[in-house]
Amino acid sequence: MLEKKKRRSFDFIDAYFEDFERWVERMDEMFTQKPCWNLRNCTMEPLREINMTATEVIVTADLPLTEESTVQVRPIDNSLEISAKMRRKLRLHELGISQYQGEIEKFRCHVHIPVPVNMDKMGIKYKKGILEVHLPRKR
Repeated sequence: MLEKKKRRSFDFIDAYFEDFERWVERMDEMFTQKPCWNLRNCTMEPLREINMTATEVIVTADLPLTEESTVQVRPIDNSLEISAKMRRKLRLHELGISQYQGEIEKFRCHVHIPVPVNMDKMGIKYKKGILEVHLPRKR
């Protein structure tokens, strides 16, 4: 009887550590740094931020060297796809990246919206290379 109880306790501990290892792997995938550019598509991910208030979600993206006419914001399910063409091509060595060679022509990113929002009433503002997307929250 005592042996069975010990086995169950150790099984519980083993299961706990297996769950913990899976959690650590997920966090590692989320927070490991990867390049913010894709040379195959000649794109670069812009800096972005998501702010949530009681009434809306505000997505801000930094899109330097772009024109307002080339900025596109497309809603896809519960995320946004932001893309913009740059005025001039940017070489990687200009960014201090000497290990790779290539040029960046566009900004492109997918932003996951963590709460339910009304995509139909999306408001977009662009001023001096800063894009703001206002999404009203669903009640």
